[in-house]
Amino acid sequence: MDWLTDFLSGLFYGPFYALAYAVWNWSMGICTGIMGTTPENFNPTAWNYVCDTLYPWATGIAVLLMNLFFIIGFCRAVSNFKENITLELCVESMIRLVVLNVLLQKGIDLITTIFDIAAVMSTDVMRMEQLSFFTSDADMGAHLFWWMFGMLYFLVILVCSIMIVLTLYGRYIKLYVLVVFFPFAMTPLAAGRGVDATTYAWIKTFLSNVMEIVVIALVMSIASMLISGFSSVETPVLEYFDGAAQALNSLISVVLMTSAVKGTSALLNKSFGL
Repeated sequence: MDWLTDFLSGLFYGPFYALAYAVWNWSMGICTGIMGTTPENFNPTAWNYVCDTLYPWATGIAVLLMNLFFIIGFCRAVSNFKENITLELCVESMIRLVVLNVLLQKGIDLITTIFDIAAVMSTDVMRMEQLSFFTSDADMGAHLFWWMFGMLYFLVILVCSIMIVLTLYGRYIKLYVLVVFFPFAMTPLAAGRGVDATTYAWIKTFLSNVMEIVVIALVMSIASMLISGFSSVETPVLEYFDGAAQALNSLISVVLMTSAVKGTSALLNKSFGL
């Protein structure tokens, strides 16, 4: 019977645990590496395409739109009979034009500086506690668990790992697109008087996506510490099912970590009204 027990342990216990453990550690290794990486270092090819091809093209169009929005702002001012065309109004319009020109010329430098700040902050706050994956208690409960739920256990770990990695990867795609939109979003600043709401909307969206990595690092660090301190209730009745309890504990930990990461964006937006 010993050979049968060893065979069943190797067939239904080891592979699913080993695969789940490897997938989770692989995904966590990717995540911790991504968190301290700026978009320009994450994919230099995509970043060069954005900066060298798309951004100059968008800037050229934005220069034309700047004149158009300036005229729109002037027309809105002169058509308002409740206000007079004063020197202060003209000075305000000129200041807006100067600020807009500086932003169009130094936009990439400002954006990369913010990227660097977010990367440094996320690296500093990242303190991951390794989640507990158990195989120590190969009792009856463990064998029953892996017989009945071994494949499901692996699939849950796989799905959660993919969701976390895709959340971080998707953030970079949005950042690349936001960089291209930067010149377009800045041009309404020349019009003012409510038209510049587009500019403020872009700033909010950009800051939300940039600082999201810092909040994700905080959430993962705090969640891992809370989860690592959690232990299942030990009772004499469940003495022979410690293995199953340990497997469920690690499964719940992974699900909690994933749900915390997925809710980061909503938490950030509600906290700061972004």
